[in-house]
Amino acid sequence: MIIKVEQTESNLKSKFEIRVNNVLKYFAGSPWMKIDVPLDVDEVRRCIITDLNENICYATSYNVGENVANDAIPMKWAITGSQKTSIYKVIDKENNLCGKFYRLINGIIDTKYVIEYNDETFICYSKSVGKTRNIFVYKDDVQVAEIVKPLSTVNNLDNYYIYLLDNYSYLETIISFFTIYFDYKNYANSGEIVKGKTEVGFSYTYDKNNKFYDKNWISNNFNKEDVQLINQNIVKSRDENMEEIKKQAKIILAIFAAGWLLIFIILGIVHLL
Repeated sequence: MIIKVEQTESNLKSKFEIRVNNVLKYFAGSPWMKIDVPLDVDEVRRCIITDLNENICYATSYNVGENVANDAIPMKWAITGSQKTSIYKVIDKENNLCGKFYRLINGIIDTKYVIEYNDETFICYSKSVGKTRNIFVYKDDVQVAEIVKPLSTVNNLDNYYIYLLDNYSYLETIISFFTIYFDYKNYANSGEIVKGKTEVGFSYTYDKNNKFYDKNWISNNFNKEDVQLINQNIVKSRDENMEEIKKQAKIILAIFAAGWLLIFIILGIVHLL
C-alpha cells in the first residue's frame, strides 16, 4: 500500500489531501499558528483527519499539564533515561482516547517518535538521506512502514509518501494522521504567508538509530515501477525548483546590477555638473 499526503494550502490554514493507492480517501488539517507557550488552548493546537464527507476520523488533544510536567526539567532524559515531549492524545470520532503521538528522547543522539494506537506501540526513527527525510516505522523488531518526505517545496506545501506493508493496512488512517502531526511539529512554517517561495534542501543526519535504516526496504517490498515513478517525480520536482531558484537569482542579480549602474550614472552626472 502506498499513501500520498499532499499539502494543498499553507497560507492562513494548513490543509492536506490523502490518497491511498492513488484514490483520494481523506482530508486533514493542522494549525497554521504554532502555540508553544503553556496555555490551555487545545482548539488552536488541534490536528484532524476526516473522510471525504468531512466526518472526523481522528483528532488530537493537547494536555497542558502533561506536557509541562514532562518539559519542566531541562534534559530530564539525562537523569531518568528518557523524556517525552510534544505529547498529543488521539481521539476517535466517538471522542474516545485511542492512542498518543509523542517525541521520545533517550540521549543526545537518540531521539524518535512514538505512535501508541489501541494496544500497540510503534517506534518511528528518522534519518535525512540527501534529497529526502525518511521516517521508518517499527513494531518491535519489524519494519512495517516508511514515510518519505522530499526536501523540496513550493510555497511551504509539503508532500509525503507512505509505504505501508499490506499486512498492516489497518494502520492506513492512523499513520496518515501521524504524518500530519509530524509535519506540524517539524515543517509547519508557523504564521508564514508566502507566494513564489521555493526551497530545495539537502541533508544527511546521523544518530544512534541509523542502524534501523534499510535503504533497500522500500524497493524490496513494493512494486518497483511504482517506486521508480515516485522517485522520478521527486527528482523532477526538485529539478524544477532548482531552475526556479536560479531564475529568481538571475532576476535579483540583474536588479542589483541595474541599481549600481544607476548609481554610477547619477554620480557621473553630478561630477560633470
